Order: sequence, then C-alpha cells, then structure tokens
Amino acid sequence: MTDPRTEAAPGRPPEPESAEPEAPAAGADDTGRVPEASPEAAPAPRRRLTRIMWAVVVVATLAGLVVAGVGFALSYDALVRAARGWGFGPRGSYAFPIGVDGLIVALYSISLVLAWRRMPKPMLLIAAHATTAVTIVLNILAAADSAPGSPGVWEVAQTDPGRLLAHAAMPAAYVLLTEAARHLITRTARLESGERGLTLADWLLRFPTTWWVMRTAKTYPMSYADARKMRRDLAIHRVWIQYREEIEAARSKAAEADEEFSEYDTVTVLDRLPELLAPYGVGVDEALALPDRMRREEQERRTERQRVERELQHKALAAERAQEHADRLAQLAVTAEELRAQGEVDVLTAQVDGERKAAEQRALAAADTASIEAAAARTAAERAAYETQRRAAAEEEAEESVRTAAARRKAAEDEKAALTIEQQNLRRRQEVADGQKRAADIEAEAQRTARRTAEDKAAAAAALRKEYEDREAAARAELFALAAEDAANLTQRERNIRRVARMICTEADGQALRLPLARIEETFNVANGTASGYRDEAARLVASGYDYRADPVHQAAAYSHGT
Repeated sequence: MTDPRTEAAPGRPPEPESAEPEAPAAGADDTGRVPEASPEAAPAPRRRLTRIMWAVVVVATLAGLVVAGVGFALSYDALVRAARGWGFGPRGSYAFPIGVDGLIVALYSISLVLAWRRMPKPMLLIAAHATTAVTIVLNILAAADSAPGSPGVWEVAQTDPGRLLAHAAMPAAYVLLTEAARHLITRTARLESGERGLTLADWLLRFPTTWWVMRTAKTYPMSYADARKMRRDLAIHRVWIQYREEIEAARSKAAEADEEFSEYDTVTVLDRLPELLAPYGVGVDEALALPDRMRREEQERRTERQRVERELQHKALAAERAQEHADRLAQLAVTAEELRAQGEVDVLTAQVDGERKAAEQRALAAADTASIEAAAARTAAERAAYETQRRAAAEEEAEESVRTAAARRKAAEDEKAALTIEQQNLRRRQEVADGQKRAADIEAEAQRTARRTAEDKAAAAAALRKEYEDREAAARAELFALAAEDAANLTQRERNIRRVARMICTEADGQALRLPLARIEETFNVANGTASGYRDEAARLVASGYDYRADPVHQAAAYSHGT
C-alpha cells in the first residue's frame, strides 16, 4: 500500500525533488515543518543567512573549545590537589586527572563518531555520562577538601554552596557542549536520510502509538518512518475492511427487502474517515480521496490476480499438450524398436534354418559315400578270396600229372570263370564309379541347396529390411502427421476425421459410402458406431471442399515416403 502523503493533492503541481535534502530553516519544529509565512513578509536572502549561520558556527565552535579547555584545566588542577591527599603519590596525582578526563573525552568522541556513522551505541553514551558524573563528584569532593578547615561536603554545601557549584559547573559544561554536538550530528544525519526519530512529545502525547512504532522498528529491521507508515496503513486497512462489511450488510438487507441498493446513498464508516484518520496525520482532502484510491488499487490487484491465473492455466495446458505429445513420441519409438528387434530375430531365424538344411544335406551325402565305399571294400575282399582259392587249385592240379588234361580243362574253365569275375569286377567298379558320381552329384546338389538357402536367406533379409524400412517410413509418416496435427492444434477426433477424409479421397474415389466401415474400425481400433460417425463427418468435410493434398498431415506423410 502506498503512502497517501506522497501523492500530490488534486490541483496542486508536484514539488521538484532536490538532489540533497536541505537543512531545516530557522523556526522549524521537531518534525521539520516550517510555519507558513504571511504573504507580506519578504524572505531574507539565502546567501546572507548562510554567511550569518557560518559565523554563528565559528563563534560557537571557538567558544566551546575555550570553555572545554578551561573546564578541563580547572578540573585537572582540582583533581591533582585532591589526588595528592587520596594517596596517589607525586606522579599518580598528575596522571589520575588525565585518566578520568581522558576517558570522558574518548567516550564522548567515540559516541559522536558512531552517531555520525548512524550506528549509535546507547550504553557507550550512558558510560560517558556516568564517568562525567564521577568527575563532577570528585570535583565536589576536591572542593570540599580544599575549603578552610575541611569541614566536609554537607557543611560546605550549607555554608558555601557556590564553591561546590563552581567546581561542578566546568565538567557539566563539557557534557552540555558534547550533547549539543551530538544533537547536531544525529539531527543532520536524520535530515539527510529523511528519517524522523521519536521525540519526547511523541512519548507524552501518544504513548501507545509511539510504543508500538518503537517496538516494531526494533523487532523488525526497519526505520521509524516505515513503522509509522505501517501503523497508518493498518489503520486505513481496518477502516476499509469495516466499510466493506457495512456495504455487504446493507446490500444483503436491501436484497431481503427487495429494494434497489446504491452504495453512494448508504452512510458508512467512510463518511467518518477524516475523523478516524486524523490521529494518524491524514488531512480531510486526503482522507476523502482514499476510498477512490483503495477501490482502484483493489481493482488492480484483482486484475493482476486474474492475469496470473490465466498465465497459470495457459502454462498447465501447454504442459499437458507437451506431455501428451511426448507420450505419443515415446510410444512410436517403442513400436519402432519392437519392429527393429523383430526384424533382427527373423533374420537370425532364416540363417539358422538355412544352416540346418545344409547340414542335413551334407549328412545325407556322407552316408551315401560311406555305403559306396563299404560295397567296394566288400567286392575287393571277395575277389582276393577267390584268387587265393584259384591258386591253391592250380597247385594241386600241377602236382597231379595224371590229371593234366583235366587240369587244363579246369584251367580253361577257371580262366573263363576269372574272365567272368573280371567282368563282374568291371561292373562293380562301374557301380562304384556311378556311386561316386552320385555322391558328387549329391554334394553338388547340397552345395546348390546351400547356395539357394543363402540366396533365400539374403532374399528374406532383404524382404525383412524392406518391411522394416516400410514400417519405419510409416512410423516416420505418423511422426510427421502427429507433428503437423499438433501444429494445427487439432484434437484426436478431428485428426481421425481428416485421416478418414483422406482415405475417402484416395481409396474410395471421393465416395464416402464406398469406404467400408470395417476398414475404419481396423485402422483406428474403434467401434462400429464411432467408425460410422467418423465417416459421416469426413463425408461432410470432403463435401465442403476439403483438399487432402493441401492438408499438412498429408504433406508430412507424402514427404516421409519420398513422393
């Protein structure tokens, strides 16, 4: 809530701001306000006033230094004489006054520096005052001791009070001069910062409010001006809340009585606003202008709150659409990954089947070759046995000379039989050669089978790759279509209707009834009633002049297929 006192009154031009705050003029009160001068009083020249004030400052400074020096000297002399009688010794009596008065000078100097730096230390000032009081007491005691006969402080105060007052006046004068310098420094710092402190008048006239301001300023890091403004704003807010409660009560009463309600014809707490806010320094015109300002600020707050709510709704809607789009992209990515994995599995399955068939063919060829070799070995063994028998028979026939002719005949027969056997062996060798040829043919057929298997495997891999590329192109087309649909800010039903319209134009020659509902149900995985609704709305869209070739969805699909 802004401070109404900072606003320019109606019909009054704003006052120009100066680079530095000016010092209060002569006659200003503690709040810095200057009484209004009469129109016939002519202001004195500023340059002349400045020169006079500088002269006053110089005189005050010189006089203060002289008084401080004289007071310090007199106090020093009195304390030296007293210290000799108090047992400080010859040297300690001269150092004792320097320690006491030097401590006073140091404490007041540090207090002035801290006040100038706008970080005062109250305890330090209290310690300086206490030390000054000690000095005054010591001077009084020294004056009583130096009186004729040393009668004591009480007797001297009764017989010669001026003696005690004279010795106490010099340290008190130093305290007064220091307080004047401190007031000048602190007051100048407050005027430069525009801050007004708590005065004695504030505590006497409005003690509860002043106590609240001080407690708030000390409890929370803020200035007295901010605390006063907070108190004033709270009072205005309470009046405004009371006004709104009275207006709502009057409106409800008028509604119950079925009467017309007018806010401006109702007497509310706002009519007593100048009286309620007068204790907080609010003028009559300013108090009467507050309701309009409060209504304007409340309207601004309501407008700002509505703007923030709209922004939050837009952000939530955008986040929801972005999440939906991300879910669709993730689903398509998962589908593409599944298709890629399925293609790799199919390729590996074809490779394993081809290798298995080739192994079976090689096993069959090896079995045929082994059987042919076994038959050839059996034939060779039979021929060797026969040759052994023939030799034994020939030897027996040679030993029997008597049967030479018979042996010759037998030899001829044997030769004939050997020729027969040789012919059989030739046939067998021919059979072995034929078996080897068949084995070679089987091996060649196995190689051809393996080659055809490899070719079939390559063809299957190419077909799977082509199918994967087609599916990937379809997925890419779906991605482009989704991107185009999202760019067009279409709902899911509107996108499905446009796709059905594109199907009517490309698959049914623009005739909606020629597009089967089963095709729509299979494509979109919907019920028959939903598919019928899609086809009817798509037919109306085509009848209204819809050109699927100019639709971003169709263009994205065509671009993804390279057409």
